[in-house]
Amino acid sequence: MIKAVIMAGGEGKRLRPLTCDQPKPMARLCGRPVMTYLLDLLGEHDIREAAVTLRYLPSAISEYFGERYAGEQGEVALSFFEEDQPLGTAGSVKNAASSGFAGEKDTLLVISGDALTDVDLTAAVRHHQEKKAAATIVVTHVDDPREYGLVAFGGDGRVTGFVEKPGWAQAATDLANTGIYLLSPEALRHIPEGTEFDFAKDLFPLLLEKGLPVCAYVTDRYWCDIGDLNSYVACQRDILEGRVRTVRKAEGGVYTEEALPSGAFELIPPVYIGRNVHIGTAASVGPFAVLDDGCHIGNSARVKGSVLLPAAYVGDRASLSGALLCHGASVRRGSSLFEGAAVGFDSVVGENATVRPGVKIWPEKEIPAGTAAVEHLRAGRRRPSQFDDAGLTGETGVELTPELCARFGAAVGGLARGERIAVGYSHDRAAAALTMALTSGILSTGGQVWDFGPCIEPQFDFFVNFGHLHTGVYIAGGPKACLRLVATGGLPAGRGAERAVEASLAGGDFVRAGWDSVREAVDMSGMCQLYRQELVGMAPHGLSGLCCEVRGSDYEPVRLLSSVLETLGCRLGGEALAAGGLRLHLGAGGRCLSLFDEKAGYVWPDRVAALNCLFELEDGHDVALPCDAPVCLEALAEQHGRQIRRYLTCPAGKDDQKARSLAAGQMWVRDGLMMAVRLLNRMKQERRTLTGLMERLPVFAVTSRTVDCRENPGRVLRRLADGAEGTPGEGTRIRTRAGVVFIRPTKLGRQLVLTAEAADMETAAELCGELEKKLDTLFLDIDREKK
Repeated sequence: MIKAVIMAGGEGKRLRPLTCDQPKPMARLCGRPVMTYLLDLLGEHDIREAAVTLRYLPSAISEYFGERYAGEQGEVALSFFEEDQPLGTAGSVKNAASSGFAGEKDTLLVISGDALTDVDLTAAVRHHQEKKAAATIVVTHVDDPREYGLVAFGGDGRVTGFVEKPGWAQAATDLANTGIYLLSPEALRHIPEGTEFDFAKDLFPLLLEKGLPVCAYVTDRYWCDIGDLNSYVACQRDILEGRVRTVRKAEGGVYTEEALPSGAFELIPPVYIGRNVHIGTAASVGPFAVLDDGCHIGNSARVKGSVLLPAAYVGDRASLSGALLCHGASVRRGSSLFEGAAVGFDSVVGENATVRPGVKIWPEKEIPAGTAAVEHLRAGRRRPSQFDDAGLTGETGVELTPELCARFGAAVGGLARGERIAVGYSHDRAAAALTMALTSGILSTGGQVWDFGPCIEPQFDFFVNFGHLHTGVYIAGGPKACLRLVATGGLPAGRGAERAVEASLAGGDFVRAGWDSVREAVDMSGMCQLYRQELVGMAPHGLSGLCCEVRGSDYEPVRLLSSVLETLGCRLGGEALAAGGLRLHLGAGGRCLSLFDEKAGYVWPDRVAALNCLFELEDGHDVALPCDAPVCLEALAEQHGRQIRRYLTCPAGKDDQKARSLAAGQMWVRDGLMMAVRLLNRMKQERRTLTGLMERLPVFAVTSRTVDCRENPGRVLRRLADGAEGTPGEGTRIRTRAGVVFIRPTKLGRQLVLTAEAADMETAAELCGELEKKLDTLFLDIDREKK
């Protein structure tokens, strides 16, 4: 008696996201699981008993089919055998056979549960019996033998050897193993129980070694191994074209399960239309489109060569070409999916978004409106690539990947239009790897790259300014990496440049250079010595006689400043404080400087910066500062007959152009190392202590905190600005008797930065607390107004 064993335990990793929530045999082909086609084939050839071996999501199969399948070719009784451990292809069949399914004289027909075929099983059984084979392998001609296990056999049909997925040099035949076998009881006895054992790798070579007849049966019938998404879509095209014999019937090239939906739409055969399908006005479906049960196609939508599984949704004016939508997936209006794109179950492609060819979106993910998915999305939600206050940030290797850096480089390269672009990075391997990708992206546009190598951020800004470059990108690595876009003068880029980069990343529209227009990156790492010389030059008479200890959270700024001070003759070491010296503490990657000595105590970064501003004012120069710098410095400037010019951290226009031009010549404002050398030089030249210098500053303290913004930041600032002092282009400043508070939204608008300035730290903290309470009340008022 002939009994069948259907191998249905495969996980189907190459079919993801289709198989993320279902085993391969349950993948639907034109409205039915692929395993139903196999069961109909068994019924057609009067094979009435089948065992099903299970491992991955076993209940999905056993609960769907139950103990008996009643198809159009009659009934097939089913038995299910679940593997507790991997047993291999042959081991799983042995497990089923030895569990009472097969008798001592039964011949087993083994067939893969994820293949579509109409092979003549009756003829294959007859061939097996006539040859008195221990095992028979069904083989078929394939177009590309490199993708399959090949079977070599002689003129008598007896197998002589196997070659697994060879190169062309070893592909001596185009006959491939289909995974359909006939096994005699004798062959079964050679499969060990309870251990992993495969047919092609273990059993068949063993049978040949023992001299038992292993034969090949050549079929010219249809066979398709549904091993990946391309073959999954292609075999449904074959069903629609009638290349495979199934129980499906079509009328005029239209396969339906019920009467066609009503409406003024266009069907271009061949197509498959399931039950309860809605097709909107002026929509076009086909050719080679599969719309499974409950699908919705919006008005003027276009679906061609695509497979839509149950309850998939396609919005108005959306376009799908050669794509796959898993069950419950949604493509909103105006979006486009191209060849090979696949969207997992319950995932959403936002309005006017694009999923590029071959891109896979895993289940329950979202592609935001107006963006382009250019790489696979497996974890999390794809958020737009947008600048925050630090730059473009994300977890290294998760959100901020080499792929994103390459695209960022291409976006910046297109923005620079062939001009030189500075590139630098922090001293770690992750940043170096990301920079290689960034550089490749810039070069791919025909851009010029000046690679300054590993450096600290203030150093990189100096390079951009010194080289008269208009564009630079600095990558800070570590667990959370950051891409910082730098403009003329080493200052933060304007909003226009950021928006242009964001638009390129979202739309995927990049400039591409021809092969003969790609340039070579220029190694500018030798410029690092120039920055060191600049620091040394800020103390032309040296710093001998001074004692310092340099500390900081980042090693490289501390190392560099220590080296410069040592060159200048400053005595370094932990005994500096005991000798009446200073402790210098560098923060924010070398941007900030705080001080401590026994007499002056701790001097916060704002006061250190103010002291350096005082030096500049005393030398007869105006000073350029960011918008949130202390207000008291303006009165200090007036006392010296000078002016404080404020520049914006991210200008939308050119209103702060004069301030930015001045800031380009005052790099020390954003460089803690330069402030340190300037301060020590002043102390030596004037022979003053830190306390003596600090006495010339007005008394003030600054504190800052960040709070969540639950409403539109523009509406919040407008409410707060009633009676307050607006600042040109950025934030709102509120003056009180106790001090001043500056409120600025972050770039993404999700938070507000409160910076309070008062006579002492306690009062400044109170000002921040009072404003925070006022904001809470304001948020509640706006909520009530909405209701």
